[in-house]
Amino acid sequence: MERIKAKPFLKWAGGKSQLVETIRKLLPKEVKENRFTYIEPFVGGGAVLFWLLNNFPNVKQVVINDINTDLTNAYQTIKDNVDELILVLKEWEQQYHQIAQSEE
Repeated sequence: MERIKAKPFLKWAGGKSQLVETIRKLLPKEVKENRFTYIEPFVGGGAVLFWLLNNFPNVKQVVINDINTDLTNAYQTIKDNVDELILVLKEWEQQYHQIAQSEE
């Protein structure tokens, strides 16, 4: 079975994706060897979060936060109601395509 890699679902101004390599070099050895909790106070698009989840199977818990409540609500919805979210997004996609193809 192929393992699907988690990745950011949006681009975020001030994102840390360019810093991942620098962060990797600065991580203490214990992070690679022991189970740990990752705390992200400014998750934004989640570049570092998803990189850690894909590269460190020993993450035992993740705590994310951001001052932008719309963003944190989006993450909470994905976590708690992803199937319902997918259905809503598919419906919106169909409606968009109907409007785009309309002559009006």
